[in-house]
Amino acid sequence: MKLKTIILFLSLIFLCALSAYGQWDAQVSQYWRAKTYYNPSFVGETNNIDISAMHRMQWIGTTNAPKTTIASAHMPFNFLDKKHGAGIHFFNEKIGLFSNTNISLQYAYKFDFKNGKTLNIGLQGSSMSIDFDAAGIHIPDSDYHDKNDPAKPTGGEDKTIDMGLGISWITPWYYAGFSVTHLWEPKYELDDTHRSFIGRAYYLTGGCNIPINNSLFEMQPSFLVKSDAIVTQIDVTARAEYNNLFSGGVTWRKDDGFVFLLGLKLKNIEAGYSFDLSTSEIAKASSGSHEFSVRYCIPIVKKKVDGRHKSIRVL
Repeated sequence: MKLKTIILFLSLIFLCALSAYGQWDAQVSQYWRAKTYYNPSFVGETNNIDISAMHRMQWIGTTNAPKTTIASAHMPFNFLDKKHGAGIHFFNEKIGLFSNTNISLQYAYKFDFKNGKTLNIGLQGSSMSIDFDAAGIHIPDSDYHDKNDPAKPTGGEDKTIDMGLGISWITPWYYAGFSVTHLWEPKYELDDTHRSFIGRAYYLTGGCNIPINNSLFEMQPSFLVKSDAIVTQIDVTARAEYNNLFSGGVTWRKDDGFVFLLGLKLKNIEAGYSFDLSTSEIAKASSGSHEFSVRYCIPIVKKKVDGRHKSIRVL
């Protein structure tokens, strides 16, 4: 078997293994800050223009470890006396010699109910670019009789169109959402003979605000369930916020370990940090994963909130 074939075959197995553990869609520890990444129905969730960015360095200490960058902007708007949401989403992940870039347009239609409750249905259309850079493979030219030998890996790239759907129920005190990504399992090929596809994934998420009487603390538990109908991963998070300013907590991740969380909010700016401490086999090679996030909210309409309850955007 030609060397190029072997390299591409092993690389595709690696990608499929990542996908099986919900990793084609990147691992995100601060998932409540990136709900639109998993579910387009959350765009325009509050009365703000919401701009955010996130960078994740996964499995520090391993060779060619994954690095993920996510950026998004979304806002609500009214049209024909109905409420809607619209947004744009950018995603890039590099894993070894592979790079996956995704640009998405997102839309949500909102059904209003009493007491600030909304049922939201979202749609996402994406343009995906998948690239394999064989230039990163260092093989001496002496291994080839001819440096133009077709067996020498040259890499490959492909583009494809993707789609996602989501639904969510949002109130001033709690939220819940369900979504499906890679709806039609788009196919791609890195050369004329090596083809693969992106498996469909399912997400269930939820969270709430629980004020603690006679204190400045508020509990903000949440969860995220990720599945490809073969393997399921569960994140369960316990967070507390003090005086609408500082926050911290811990996440338990099924079959993987724990995530430690810190957050700071100054007026319309929020910043967050998480550290993943794995208890799986990867811990033997990695010192952990780091994730940084920043978010800026520009108010569109000032809205009074009764009592100690406030916008679900803090989640």
